[in-house]
Amino acid sequence: PATFDLQKNVMVPPNSLIADQTMLQERWPLVIESLKKLALDQCIGKLDSKIGILTSGLVHETIKHVLEDAGLLSEVSLYKSAGSFPLNESQLLPWLKGLEKLIVIEEKRGFLEAEVVSLLQKEKLSPSLFGKKFDGQDGFPAHGGLNYDIIATKLLPLLAREAKHIPTCTLEQSLPRRLPTFCPGCPHRETLSVLKEIRTELDKEGLKLLTHGDVGCYSLSFLPPFKEMHNLSAMGQGGALGAGVDLFSTNPSVVLMGDSTFFHSGLTDISNSVQLDHDITYILLDNDNTAMTGHQMTPASGLSVEGKERPRQSMLQVARALGVKETLEIHPSDRYFYKNLLLNFVKRPGVKVIVSTKECALTFHGKQRAKERELFKNDVKKEQVFYNINTLACEDCRACVDATGCPGLTQTMDAYGTKIAIDPQVCVADGYCTRIKACPSFEEVIVYDYHPTKYKSLKGPGELEISAPAESKMSLADIAAGKEMRIVVTGVGGSGVTTISRVLAAAARNMGGREDIDFKYVDQKGLAQRNGNVTAHLTLFPKGRGATPVTPSARADVLLSPDLLDGAQHLGFLSPTGNVLLDASYQVPLSLILDDAVAAPLTDEASIRTELTQKLGERLELISFKELSQAILGKSVYASAMVLGAAFQKGLFPFSLEDLRDALSEAVKGGEGKTNLQAFEIGRAVVALGEKKVRDTLIESEDRPSEMQLLKLSLIESCAAWEDSKKLLKVWGQSVASLQELFKDISEEHLAQYVHDLLIFDRGAKLSEFHELCKQISSRYEASHQAQALRTLAKTFFIKDEVFVAHLMLSPQKRAHDEARFKKLGTSYRYKFINRPSFDLGSRKIEFDLSPKMWMLKSMRHLRVLRKLLPTWHAKEKLLASQIQKNLMSVPAKFDSNEIRQELQKLENVKGYREVRYKKAETYGVNP
Repeated sequence: PATFDLQKNVMVPPNSLIADQTMLQERWPLVIESLKKLALDQCIGKLDSKIGILTSGLVHETIKHVLEDAGLLSEVSLYKSAGSFPLNESQLLPWLKGLEKLIVIEEKRGFLEAEVVSLLQKEKLSPSLFGKKFDGQDGFPAHGGLNYDIIATKLLPLLAREAKHIPTCTLEQSLPRRLPTFCPGCPHRETLSVLKEIRTELDKEGLKLLTHGDVGCYSLSFLPPFKEMHNLSAMGQGGALGAGVDLFSTNPSVVLMGDSTFFHSGLTDISNSVQLDHDITYILLDNDNTAMTGHQMTPASGLSVEGKERPRQSMLQVARALGVKETLEIHPSDRYFYKNLLLNFVKRPGVKVIVSTKECALTFHGKQRAKERELFKNDVKKEQVFYNINTLACEDCRACVDATGCPGLTQTMDAYGTKIAIDPQVCVADGYCTRIKACPSFEEVIVYDYHPTKYKSLKGPGELEISAPAESKMSLADIAAGKEMRIVVTGVGGSGVTTISRVLAAAARNMGGREDIDFKYVDQKGLAQRNGNVTAHLTLFPKGRGATPVTPSARADVLLSPDLLDGAQHLGFLSPTGNVLLDASYQVPLSLILDDAVAAPLTDEASIRTELTQKLGERLELISFKELSQAILGKSVYASAMVLGAAFQKGLFPFSLEDLRDALSEAVKGGEGKTNLQAFEIGRAVVALGEKKVRDTLIESEDRPSEMQLLKLSLIESCAAWEDSKKLLKVWGQSVASLQELFKDISEEHLAQYVHDLLIFDRGAKLSEFHELCKQISSRYEASHQAQALRTLAKTFFIKDEVFVAHLMLSPQKRAHDEARFKKLGTSYRYKFINRPSFDLGSRKIEFDLSPKMWMLKSMRHLRVLRKLLPTWHAKEKLLASQIQKNLMSVPAKFDSNEIRQELQKLENVKGYREVRYKKAETYGVNP
């Protein structure tokens, strides 16, 4: 320290003035001199051309690619400046002096252009300049980035060439967007769900809750279904924005702040709020991780960056030390307590701090899976909890999705249209969806002696004889000779897309030992690492050529995706001769489930497959990768490796089998690597032998009763000792036959389900009336609308009350579905039903939580007499059913087909249990 030059190190006046002078008079000339010596600027093309293109940074490679494709690189001079500031005038100036036309291309704002203009003016040079403006018109955009297509469109006309337009392939139908969302089990979802609910409560009191955001995973809060973030500017600014708004608003304010943000800069916001006595509630989201940047530790973790144990810094204690009087730590899964606490806190004056403590789902479940992998090597798990949705009881009201936005909730179809279901490959069984208690369809399933594969007769790809792959459509020799190959991989984050792209990048790096081929690889994730879209681009090209890293429109030779929807959304990359390999199904996006389908009909897998086949023909291959992966390997995530194997077998890659196997082993380590190699071989087998052969060989066939058999058994089981099941079955058969005469385009199973449900509900007391209205539906509506009208009509003849739902919980249809899912996961399983019955006793409503036993359900399903004893029970549902029937029979004949569809959709959307149904009726104008 005694040797330190304090005048240089301590920046206070007059030292700061001296430092400024030193920088400009001594250090800056050294920078200029260093630039001259290093001579880092590069110039290629026709060096003495009168037309020069000046650029800097990554965009240079894309410009080079555009010029090479247009055959112009030998006609113009392309200059790459090592930096935008300062310019190396000793290299740049001689080049500028020989130009008549100067084109400056850079991303974002024109910093390089401004420096060059200043230099031109100083040297009294006046070439024609084209940059952010072309003769007063818009030039290269300053917003967003620059890609191949933008540069070609803007640059080539300046060089007297027309930008070549290659027609892209797109689907006519509108495809739903796949928005990024919180991971399954994410604790932030629980906080946002509570915020959304108390917002509704506060609205009734005339209060409009203001929610201020910050930077972190929870920045996704602004997206549907929550929309619980009204502003976001920079890290640590949520509290500052809240403080500013508090001065001008009488509405309560909440600040969402992550634990990492709190320690970064957020605690100063709280200090300021305490100092100025704001009326504001801080919710500190403590997930024990800096999750958004890769799960680094926080000061609360008790570990340093070096991995040393350090004191845990408590956010709660820090807040108290800052002078916050009301502080509380809660577990966000305790929904009831959290809701009441937050509702109380936000209405009280002063600064309040709630610390919501629950570990990040990715790290928590990652550790759980690691433990289970070790356990399952030699043992079983005594109990494993799963969650299940009884789709028979589900009304498709989507209250669970609207309240949680969980990607573990998906869609399925039955006789009544779409229903909500659990996606077992996404769900982490945190159980939060069950706490909404909007309906009785949720249930807990406890599997005993659980093991994911022990009880299944799984066979490996060794059972199959796989032939040699097809000849590569483009070989490494073709690429070395001048061709360019582009592969685009896209899909849902977390489904293994990154695995495919990593494997291809590893194979490209090895390249069979070749030195004459180069490659570029880019992985585009953004906020979509989980449940949003992830896309990777791989380009192989002759060494020395230019290549833009992101695939230009209509230039991909291969498009791969383990998801039908994501693949279809990226057809714009596909070249007119490119090949497409997709899964035959998609992971249902949240946007699709939240869409009420009134404005426009929703797409489905079948319509996407049909249009893809029509447009692409033999260039398209659709295979049920996820379904095969689940059935053979126990998890659908291995579908990505199957896609890789299938693409190789079809000759879509230039790599050898050894290269890909080595790359797969390199990219995926341990036991997962072995399973992915199996999946790779199964993918090859599907192409070589056909999907049916692979199914027949590797999947154990099971005899499952038909839907008609299950419905018949359901009717028999529903009969009490005093009832004649044969008579009931006869009525059922005759009624179904009668409906078949009216509706020839509707499946027998669906018609049978409608009649079955009327017979279960009240033994068909209104069956004759139902048939009369069915005749009107048949004559009033054209065939394209009949299915929707009929299922809407059928639902008006029964109410899913506690009596009816009791049978649905015991139904043979449900048992068959559950057996298929749970039977081979353990030695046995049992249910814990999650129910909240409601009864109207006079003017009083009684509701209570109940997990009914089987004997209770068996008794309850026969107590139809309760409907007579409780005449006001579900009275509003009866009125709504009657009104829907009237509306069905009065849709104006003058309406066109789409208007009729919209009216039918509104009527069908009146669904759900109790208050949910009432609110939807109000929303869609069904007023009895």
